[in-house]
Amino acid sequence: MLPKADLHLHQEWSPRLDRVLARRHHRAPFDWGAWRRTLTTEVSPGMARLQHLTRTQPAPADADTDDAFVDRVADALTDSAAAGGCYAEVRFSEETVRRPRFMPLFRRAEQAVRQEFPDFHAEPVASLVMWHERQRLRRAVNACRRAADEGLAGVDLLYVPYAEEADWRVGRAVAAEAASAGLGVTVHAGEFSPANIAAVASIDGVSRIGHATHAAYDPKLLRLLADRGITVEVCLTANLVLGSVPSLAEHPLRAFLDAGVPVALGTDNPVQFGTSIDREYGQAAQLGLSAGELSDLTRNGVRAAFTSQQRRDALMALVDGSERASRLA
Repeated sequence: MLPKADLHLHQEWSPRLDRVLARRHHRAPFDWGAWRRTLTTEVSPGMARLQHLTRTQPAPADADTDDAFVDRVADALTDSAAAGGCYAEVRFSEETVRRPRFMPLFRRAEQAVRQEFPDFHAEPVASLVMWHERQRLRRAVNACRRAADEGLAGVDLLYVPYAEEADWRVGRAVAAEAASAGLGVTVHAGEFSPANIAAVASIDGVSRIGHATHAAYDPKLLRLLADRGITVEVCLTANLVLGSVPSLAEHPLRAFLDAGVPVALGTDNPVQFGTSIDREYGQAAQLGLSAGELSDLTRNGVRAAFTSQQRRDALMALVDGSERASRLA
């Protein structure tokens, strides 16, 4: 099986915790399939659907004990590894990153998964919400700097307005501070319009953009991303469910590749959207990508990963070895 990298995976704390609690209490978990059918038939595509993602929380926050946290993170990582993933980055809210012993608990979950999937690696990323008031944002940035010393891999900047041009002065400062602490920087942008893509791509320290779907319709934006070597985290199922693109056949993944833009895949919210990293690669294959191009998506993910050089080398060797074995088979 081709090793796969997932560079855009949200923690989905309540959906994951609900799955953990459902197993513990021998009950059925929340029905996300029915939720998706309602979302896609009754809610307008675009921002309206995006805003629905956090409105359904089937598990209560007070059930998120340390053991439950480890179990729900392990649930996400096990899903990724079992689907052929060799690497995954999980995005956590800044509140979660401030949790006592966050990094040791994350590593405990990763290690539990590696007992069964020894070639699998994972890293945590903190999602920073730029519209929070200045004092709260400062606490979040400070927490990320402290967590960086313990192994936090990167930050993901979330801004409003999301589908219109935003003022990136604060975002620029946060990106610079994160980069100075050794953290990788990615930004959500361009999912529902071309707004913010050019601004984000020009920020020092930013090496990746989540979605950037609408950059593919503007040759200047494609050239900018290619020239700056910005990796686009493409989440095919998420784009379909939320209505960023009307159909898989019309997804611009190929346009990114043809323009020389590095692309890696992600599952986004796999429990809510009903996907896996294996399914994302399968959909890329449906768009006409060859086996070699699919391997290159993993290589792109490994190169752009917010991880150590030692892990990056091991992952790249795994991908290269898998491709050689496939050719000899």
